[in-house]
Amino acid sequence: MTVVKDYPRSQRPRARAPSLRVPTPLGFDLVVTVSDGIVIACAFCHPERSERSKRSRGSAADAKLLRHAKREIRAYFAGRLQRFTLPLKTEGTPFERAVWEQVARLRFGEFASYADIARAVGRPLSHRGVARAMGRTPLDLLIPAHRVVGADGRPRGLSPKGRRAWLIRFEKERTSARKADDGSFPRRKRSAVPSPSRRGRTAR
Repeated sequence: MTVVKDYPRSQRPRARAPSLRVPTPLGFDLVVTVSDGIVIACAFCHPERSERSKRSRGSAADAKLLRHAKREIRAYFAGRLQRFTLPLKTEGTPFERAVWEQVARLRFGEFASYADIARAVGRPLSHRGVARAMGRTPLDLLIPAHRVVGADGRPRGLSPKGRRAWLIRFEKERTSARKADDGSFPRRKRSAVPSPSRRGRTAR
């Protein structure tokens, strides 16, 4: 399970942390930045801009994590990865971190509503707060904000040509194709949102 932790101000990473860019089918690179064996940033970036970015080499552990991140990102876009397992650190309010933690548990092709996530974090009336947290998601793709949709199953406030809309279509098409082809994804019905009782199992 992806671990989502806060980054104390006294332990914030140095400015020039090791990073790696991974080309994606969206036409943007995904730039992953790590520090002390933890992913601290992940953002879509124009290829020309990401090529100009220069970072320090970092430790052997950081280099290993970057290679692992590259493998998982490639596996995701090949439709082979259901959920990222990379260790993550974020900055946000306790509510935002709880929301991001729940969203990080959603698997490939699983979608939950803002109300579902609000109930899962014990704040059933805070669906608008969930929507705001999704707008502030600090780690592109690794915290899959695109899997949180409206109660009717439709994305909210997204451009049809935007990255999140592309990711939704991609996952729906891949999931449908897998089920029809060889059943690689589980056929057993399951809740898209883990039970709130399991929240405490994630390290902080």
